Amino acid sequence: MNGRYCIRLCRIFIILLTISILFLWLIPLIKFYFNNEKINIIVFDENFLDNHLYPPPWYISNWTINDYFIRKDNIKKFEDKDAINKKQKIIIEYDFLNQKKNKKTNYTILEYTTVFNAPKFCGKSQDFIFGKQCPYQNCRYTCNRNFSSFADVLLMHRSDINFNQLPIERNPEQIWLYWHDEPGGVQKQAISYQFNWTISYRFNAEVNIGAYGLTILRNKPLSSKEFNSYINQQFNNRQSNAIWFVSNCKSKARINYYKQLYLHYPLIKVYGHCILQNKTNHCHRHSQCEFSELSKNKFYLAFESQSCRDYITEKFWRSLAYGIIPIVFGPHNKQSIEKIAPPNSFIYTGDFISVSKLAKYLNEISRNRTLFKEYHQWRRFYEVLYRPEDIEHYRFCELCYRLNTNQNRIYYQNLNTFFLEEC
Repeated sequence: MNGRYCIRLCRIFIILLTISILFLWLIPLIKFYFNNEKINIIVFDENFLDNHLYPPPWYISNWTINDYFIRKDNIKKFEDKDAINKKQKIIIEYDFLNQKKNKKTNYTILEYTTVFNAPKFCGKSQDFIFGKQCPYQNCRYTCNRNFSSFADVLLMHRSDINFNQLPIERNPEQIWLYWHDEPGGVQKQAISYQFNWTISYRFNAEVNIGAYGLTILRNKPLSSKEFNSYINQQFNNRQSNAIWFVSNCKSKARINYYKQLYLHYPLIKVYGHCILQNKTNHCHRHSQCEFSELSKNKFYLAFESQSCRDYITEKFWRSLAYGIIPIVFGPHNKQSIEKIAPPNSFIYTGDFISVSKLAKYLNEISRNRTLFKEYHQWRRFYEVLYRPEDIEHYRFCELCYRLNTNQNRIYYQNLNTFFLEEC
């Protein structure tokens, strides 16, 4: 009798525990439902949590920086398998080596080279480098070369490495971190050194989050009234023009695409010496002119100089921050943008079978308030960051997270093919 009674109590306990867990999981969703009007434009499908770095809106009350890192790892593991198959990386689990990672209480990161011929974070506070909100506060950043033999990480910037000055004897437990934020090949010497980690625009780099921009949740969603007021103001005050600031003239593909688009959609203003629409019309970067143009037009040609996998620069993020709709030409893989950009926030040229179809669609958006609104619906719940002072601490917080949680020994077999993929 007592045995049956105990079994019954155990079953009741398990049922109550399951209900409690489900209830706790549903609380954010219930709060979101009752505090916000129904979302009609943004569709969050069943794969949203698996395919996007940023959270769905109902996570607003319990989202932390650490969740970015965890979500990235869930996506990155599939991309790393691909990198292994392509012989770009070697990833060995510590358990496979019959050893455990040495747990440390503190980690030292040494800025071993300059960054574009100047110190990057030398003399900056730890809060400035890693951010006050970083869940890991046990990383120390230094520029003192006296730490080179026992620092946990040697940070080396691609264009600043002098291979004749690298340590002759290498600490096998030390991580050599290769910093490369522009597409293109690496030095031949770098391939043979078997760097362990990369900090880069590539999504499956060990340190990537906030490379050029980041999607974050608003502290408080905009109400329908606030959002509709914003849309009315933006739709009425912005011209139907597309603008483009271009200074790199080497990329012929994007210039040729612009010329074709201009034939069908002549409402494009270009600034920069590559295309001289008006020789007396200058609009320099970070000037009041640039701010004015970004604030009064509906579209921006976010055409990257190179169409490489995951290469999405501040051009894209800045246009979003200024309330403009970016038109993206490349990267070749649209999904590489979708996993980090706000939902339905950009127009992708690859979605149109011809330039004339794209031009027709731009005209439709310019005239149709409802269609225009669709590309800004995300602004109710999200905002974007793109200024270095706003995003760099996310990257280095990720580096500290990686040091605390990594369970693998990683070597890059071929840095060159890693950075040239899909270029």
